[in-house]
Amino acid sequence: MHGGRRLHQALTEAGTAAANAPPPESPPTPPAAVRRPPRRLRSLAIGVIIAAALAAFLFLVLGTGSKPDSSSGPVVGVGSVAPDFTLPALLGGAPVNLDALGKDRNRPVVLNFFASWCTPCQKETPLLAQTAKAEQAKGSTVQFVGVDVADQPSNAVPFVQQSGIIYPVGADTTLQVTSTLYGLDGQPNTFFIDASGTVVGHVIGALTQPQLDQWLHRLAGASG
Repeated sequence: MHGGRRLHQALTEAGTAAANAPPPESPPTPPAAVRRPPRRLRSLAIGVIIAAALAAFLFLVLGTGSKPDSSSGPVVGVGSVAPDFTLPALLGGAPVNLDALGKDRNRPVVLNFFASWCTPCQKETPLLAQTAKAEQAKGSTVQFVGVDVADQPSNAVPFVQQSGIIYPVGADTTLQVTSTLYGLDGQPNTFFIDASGTVVGHVIGALTQPQLDQWLHRLAGASG
């Protein structure tokens, strides 16, 4: 009798203890998996990077008037003899021969490399054309010579005519003169050549009127 009462009491206490026991701790929640960006987003990001790099390249190349060319030789230096060349005349007529226009006639030369697609050339070329006319009007012995570089005739011819050029212009469609002989990979470039055919100056980029006047004065003094 007493044993049954004790058993009942023990079971009651065990049930109470179980009811009052704190709940078991929940296992820690595993960290969320690191998700990779969606494939479409990654492709878009790569595309943006490539487009930005291409835009920068085109700006550096075309915005400054340059075209890539892997066959360029060394740039003709000051103090060296200007390489002679013969090119077909852009506007037709006799071929443009450097020596025949310059040192064969004991004349200094302003040799300008340009193109209609070159942004700096679009400002510089009319300046050269006007100055050449003024030099001719006062009887200067300085000869201006142009080399149109890697241009389409349909673009180059109206550009030259609208700029007012009256001096000889050769068309260098193969870059044999511009890159191979003179080592140039951009426009505009201007060489100042004395009456003996020696390069006395080289200006990279568009000339200003004061620069041009200074070089013309130097060429005139050297030939006097």
